[in-house]
Amino acid sequence: MKKYLTSMIALIALSGSIYAEKVIYVHGMSLTESNAHCQDTKDCAYWESHVGGDYVFVGYDGRQNPFGGTDVSGSVRLLQLLNKYCRKDQGQSCRLIDDSLGGFTGAGTVSMYNKTGLYNILYVTQIVSAEGGSEIANLGDTAIDILKVVFNLNGDGAQALIDSHSAIQALVTTSARALFDHNRSNGTVFYHVNANKSFFLADPFLPGTDDSLVAFHSSCGYRTTGAFSKCMGEKIRSCALCFWETPKLITPFDNHKMHPLVPLTGIDIPHAQGHHDVRYHGAL
Repeated sequence: MKKYLTSMIALIALSGSIYAEKVIYVHGMSLTESNAHCQDTKDCAYWESHVGGDYVFVGYDGRQNPFGGTDVSGSVRLLQLLNKYCRKDQGQSCRLIDDSLGGFTGAGTVSMYNKTGLYNILYVTQIVSAEGGSEIANLGDTAIDILKVVFNLNGDGAQALIDSHSAIQALVTTSARALFDHNRSNGTVFYHVNANKSFFLADPFLPGTDDSLVAFHSSCGYRTTGAFSKCMGEKIRSCALCFWETPKLITPFDNHKMHPLVPLTGIDIPHAQGHHDVRYHGAL
């Protein structure tokens, strides 16, 4: 009997380690300063609210290209935490909560660096994800002007943004979509939280429905750019007035799905508010 109880206790302990779930938050673009000090902590001003429990923040310099290869690049910092908390061979598991540029960072890291299934990433929540890039980034210097207005930056804050082009350049749509295979999720499911409240200054540059900085083709994880008004599959033409064309059905990247609490048409908030609502941080 004693031997049986000992075995059961050992089995329960092992099961607990296998199914322990670390929640890893991956922030978006840092417009004026680095968030590198947030690395592997539970304290980061970027996240005004969080799910609580067993969580940790990725801290990286969000002014830089997250795949730039420096010691404060987003993918480098995320990989550090995946190695610490998400190793399948060590009985660990985790899930990611990505915001904006963090959606690009998380999707690329999973695609490029989890091909062997080393990391047991249960699923990813993509909040206003910029996984497919943004036409605002395509504008070059004009993107800086739009961001200054959207985020009400002036003085030192505006100058800091002007000096930080790398992250914006990474989100040029052609570059963001060519950097990695967005269909290669290596078994991890991505759940999207998209927003639809646009801003008049950005709206002319973003196709279809947008959240003031990212269009639905990106925040919904569509396979191509285009003018979409809902997530998870839509028939579109190559241009709004191309009436002679038969609309083509475009679908999201493999294993990209809708967050169950969000309608296909998104939530009525602008881009910058997406990560503040803790309802979308909880377990699915």
